[in-house]
Amino acid sequence: MIASVLGIGTELVDGQIVNKNAAWISEKLKNLGLTTKLHLVVPDERKLISKALDYCGQYSDLMFVTGGLGPTSDDFTRELIAEWTGLKLQWDEGSWQHIKERLEPRGYVVKEIQRQQCYFPEGSRVIKNSEGTANAFFLEAKGKNIFVLPGPPREIEAVWKSEIGAWLEKSVTGLDPYITRHWDTIGMGESDVATIVEQALAGVNVEKGYRVHLPYVEVKMSFYKSQEENMRVHVERVTAALRDITITRDQQDVPLMLSLALKNYSSVSLQDGATGQFLINRLMPAMREFMTEKSWSFSSRAVDPDAQVRLMLTPKSEHSVSVSIERGNKKTTDTIVAPYKAMPMKERRAQYFAEMAMVFWLRHL
Repeated sequence: MIASVLGIGTELVDGQIVNKNAAWISEKLKNLGLTTKLHLVVPDERKLISKALDYCGQYSDLMFVTGGLGPTSDDFTRELIAEWTGLKLQWDEGSWQHIKERLEPRGYVVKEIQRQQCYFPEGSRVIKNSEGTANAFFLEAKGKNIFVLPGPPREIEAVWKSEIGAWLEKSVTGLDPYITRHWDTIGMGESDVATIVEQALAGVNVEKGYRVHLPYVEVKMSFYKSQEENMRVHVERVTAALRDITITRDQQDVPLMLSLALKNYSSVSLQDGATGQFLINRLMPAMREFMTEKSWSFSSRAVDPDAQVRLMLTPKSEHSVSVSIERGNKKTTDTIVAPYKAMPMKERRAQYFAEMAMVFWLRHL
């Protein structure tokens, strides 16, 4: 099952909004072993939308269309889906009641213009949107499975949890999923990492990929689930070749793992005098999510001596830092030396220090 994601909205092509929906949907599909071959974004123009539907239909059998289901004059996705599939639009009373139930208790007057949100191509399965007024819908047409979703990300997530995720899980039963193994490496450039991998996989017919997301170089190796046993020896060969520079495997996240480990403590204090904003920017999202109702603080100068766990990162030289962890009277310290020596790589060194400090703390918690 090959998928495509078509985003509809002028705000997406003029730079006002980043199309995060396509990435979110593709990640969900990837986790199920499905392959997304196409992301396409078009403005609110009828001719372009019709051509985009043709293009997506040509290269995929599972189509996701996002946006254009609202009540205004530039929301005509449902009309064009009906035209493209050759199906008539039919009124759905349940969607009208859904709009009234969402708006009237909040003091909003339901307007006639919102009736257009209640029409769907005949034969569609309406999917209730618990986060908005625009219900999603699913239909089978032209040999394709088509999901038409609202634009706001939280609404896409709501309808996905409501029905789409379960439908997909059932649909992939019996398919041969396409899986990917990941290695996040650090301290070596992309070309050097690629040379190691290409040598390890010389003569092996397998899809390889590389992605730089500083301070990491990610290595990817993809194959069908049915090939997993035959590929095991090659995966092990890559693992051995990258062992000295691998930090995480299969999309593990160091800040997330560290924050989860810190949940066991009531108070945490961190001193970072070495990386500027790199460490706090990496840690903050995970700390906010997983350290609620805990006491934690950041400083560039000193730690809180009363904190249950104290994490410290201080500069030693241009190319090295001291990293420490204190719990009660126990202190563990080490030195991190950056492999990047050139002057223009100051930021790269700071990123390296931040990541390796988190790895050190995680290993000693």
